[in-house]
Amino acid sequence: MRQVTIICILSVVLLAGCWDERLYKNLSVISIAGVEGHIGDLKAYYAYPSSAEDPTKFTVIESHGITPRDARNKADLKMDNTIDLSELSTLLIAKESVYDDIYPFLDIYYRNAQNPITSKIAITEGSTKDFIDIKEQLPSELGEFYEDFIESFERDTIFPKDLDLQQAGSILFDEGKDLALPYLKRDEKHGTPIAAGLALFNHRRFSGTILDVKDSLLLNLLMNGKADTARMTFLYKEKDKKTPLTIDIIKFKKKLKEQGNTPKVDLNVTFEVNIDEFPSDHIGEERIQKDLEKYLEKNIKSNIDKMLKKCQDASSDPIGIGRKFRASRSNLWKEGHWKEVYTTLQLNTNVKVKIIRSGILK
Repeated sequence: MRQVTIICILSVVLLAGCWDERLYKNLSVISIAGVEGHIGDLKAYYAYPSSAEDPTKFTVIESHGITPRDARNKADLKMDNTIDLSELSTLLIAKESVYDDIYPFLDIYYRNAQNPITSKIAITEGSTKDFIDIKEQLPSELGEFYEDFIESFERDTIFPKDLDLQQAGSILFDEGKDLALPYLKRDEKHGTPIAAGLALFNHRRFSGTILDVKDSLLLNLLMNGKADTARMTFLYKEKDKKTPLTIDIIKFKKKLKEQGNTPKVDLNVTFEVNIDEFPSDHIGEERIQKDLEKYLEKNIKSNIDKMLKKCQDASSDPIGIGRKFRASRSNLWKEGHWKEVYTTLQLNTNVKVKIIRSGILK
């Protein structure tokens, strides 16, 4: 009994401390970071709250370095506390930087267990400093604002759902699929971000191609399916009149089918939609609905074909068509010719649209 008591007392003593304890009073907690330039000549920006009472007030630290780790170390020299990235919510990288290999900018976040790999990542048009050093009053803390901003477009099926550092790292080393990252522009008047579409990558380098918001929605549907909402708008032409037509996609299905021994793929997609906007009479008539369905099938097919052509011209395969070919034609990978095949791959798109609701009155 005495021995048990001694062991219990010693156990309490040994467990009283925490070997990895880190006190917030000794840290500057960074929620958003930006990097630009090239390996050998980099600039990094770190924002942290400057007021305990008002989290929307923040300070931006700028540093220079030859690598991301070096830039971070030099930022530490300018601060009274150690930089802490354990609550990093968003990483911004300038477009000009990712024409080179993007992975060196991400490597330090995978190697330190204290860095979260659930952080959002986005590409910016212009300096990342302009996106971080916002003068406009924000509704929330800066990192939280960007996280909410990106997630709102994920729910709208414009940005890839739940894409974070972990997923991005996996795709970068996937030979059968390429990365497509959120692309942000800046409101010149207010300095706040604007969702501008998706930046397409070829392996680990930016291809130079940006899909606009309309194309990004179609790509996201083909990559991940519908998120919470997905809407498309057209101008329906009837005789000499143009009528606004907006559809709310209720259900979406796709099927990729490889054809024969030639590099050819059939892409069959089905839409079940609700008419969200159509200020015209007699929409409940079967004839009108059939005309609208044919119109939507023709225009959606045309838009998908144009979007896929942009991906092929960029030698970027964000849908993951290569994964299907890798399983059936492993020789393309052994010979290293898949991307050459992909850019000339014949993609036949078949679109079926079914209007299941025409508005709140029906």
